[in-house]
Amino acid sequence: MKKILLTTLLLVTPLANAMNAVMYQPQLRDTTVSDAQWQSVLNKLKGQGIDTLVLQWTRYDDAFREGESRAWLEHKAQLTTANGLKLVIGLAADGQFFERQKQPLPALENYLNLLRADDVSVAKRWVEVLGKNAIAGWYISSELDDRRWREPQMQQAAQDWLNKTRLSLAAVADKPVAVSSFFAGNMTPDSYSKWVTTLSQSGVKVWVQDGAGTQMLNEAERSLYLKASSAGKVIELFRQDKQAKTFKATPAPAQYQEKWLATPVPPGQDRIYFSLRYMNAASGVLAL
Repeated sequence: MKKILLTTLLLVTPLANAMNAVMYQPQLRDTTVSDAQWQSVLNKLKGQGIDTLVLQWTRYDDAFREGESRAWLEHKAQLTTANGLKLVIGLAADGQFFERQKQPLPALENYLNLLRADDVSVAKRWVEVLGKNAIAGWYISSELDDRRWREPQMQQAAQDWLNKTRLSLAAVADKPVAVSSFFAGNMTPDSYSKWVTTLSQSGVKVWVQDGAGTQMLNEAERSLYLKASSAGKVIELFRQDKQAKTFKATPAPAQYQEKWLATPVPPGQDRIYFSLRYMNAASGVLAL
C-alpha cells in the first residue's frame, strides 16, 4: 500500500506544481507606482486565476543594483508574497547578452561564468531580503535563441552553464530554476525540439516563448516548434510593431487575452503570460 501511495505522489506532485504565472519586466520608470496601485494590480491578477509572479530580472545592467530603485523593487516583491502570490525571482540581466553571446567559445565560456557569478550574487541578496521560504524559484534572465546555439559544442556549453548555475543557486536556496528559449526559424522544428531537450537535461526548466507577439513566423509554423517538450510555455500578450526601428509593441486584443486566461493550464506544464505590462490588470499603472 505504501509503495502504491508513493508512486501516486510521484505522479501527482509535478502536475500540482504547475504554475499559472505572469512575468513582470521591471523598468526604472515603474518606480512611481505606489503600494496601493501595486496591491490593486495583484488583486486583479489573483481574480484572473494567476498564482505566481515571475520577475524577469531584478538587476538590469546598473538598474536596480542599489539605492532607491532597488529598495522600491524589493518592497514590491515583499508586497507580492504578502498578498498570497508565489514569487519567482529573475536574476541579473546583461543588456549586451545577445552581442556578447557571439564570442568564440573559450571567451563565451568565461562570459557565462561571469553571468553565473552575477546571478548568485543577486540571489544571495534576495535571500537576505525575503528569506528562502518566500522564494518559489529562480529565473535566469538570459534568453536562448535558435541561432547562436545550433552547433553541438555550443549546445553543450549552454547545458554546462545552466547546470553549473543551477547547482550554484541551489547552494544559496534550493529552488526550481527556469530559463526561456525562443525560435525564429533558424532551426528545423525537430532540431529545436532536440535543443530544448538538451537544455532540459541541465535540470533547469525550459519555458518556450510562443512567438505570437514577435510574429516572426505564422501560426502554422509556430505550432510545429511549440511541439517541443518543454516545462512550460510563455504566452506573448503583445503585438510587436514590425515597422518600428526599435522595439515597440501594443497589447494583444482583449478577446485574445481573455480567451487565454479562461483556458485551463495543461497538467504538469507551466504557463507564463508575457507580460504584466500588456495586461488589463496593469492598465493605467504600468506605462507601455
